[in-house]
Amino acid sequence: MKLILGLGNIGEKYQLSRHNAGFMCLDAWAAKRGLKFRHENLFDFLLHKGSCLIKPNTWMNRSGLALDEALRRWKPSQILAIYDDLELPLGVIRIRAGGGDGGHNGIRSLLGVLPADQIKRIRIGIDRDNSDPRDYVLENFSSEELQKLQPVLEQTCEFMDVYINSDFSSLLNAYSVWKKSCSGDIETGNKSPKENDNGKKL
Repeated sequence: MKLILGLGNIGEKYQLSRHNAGFMCLDAWAAKRGLKFRHENLFDFLLHKGSCLIKPNTWMNRSGLALDEALRRWKPSQILAIYDDLELPLGVIRIRAGGGDGGHNGIRSLLGVLPADQIKRIRIGIDRDNSDPRDYVLENFSSEELQKLQPVLEQTCEFMDVYINSDFSSLLNAYSVWKKSCSGDIETGNKSPKENDNGKKL
């Protein structure tokens, strides 16, 4: 069983907020396939082809509670988290096998349940401004930002399919091919800049 966690906050108020990029990816994937999530106390979930997609109902800072319950119920062998990253430009996609929490409270909560190397990641850039990050991530995407984000959601859905139908190694290969194909493209989400984690290049 593979587990995919899309991180976000519950409720209509936060549906289109920057912090809900993970939820938005899972919702886009399910909508494209005509599938619906089932609601439970700790998470909404969807089972498909040996994979379980989860949207925690615990609020972002307590996402680990949903992961802990999913581990007990399904005992997944592979775990992938999809979430927003304000240190990346809007729409940039980064995929990696592990690492720290990067200041992301949802990931910090997950790392309280499992070691970092057991949680693979797809990070969606949401950019940042000079305002307090705690306020910025809870604000809604503008209509222009949502337009720029749409192809990124579609691409992430394709990456999710690779992961569901194969494994994380295949996902990394697909991501590498995609990055090379976009290396000369300046459109948002295609040309990825160098990134840093606490001052260190990744």
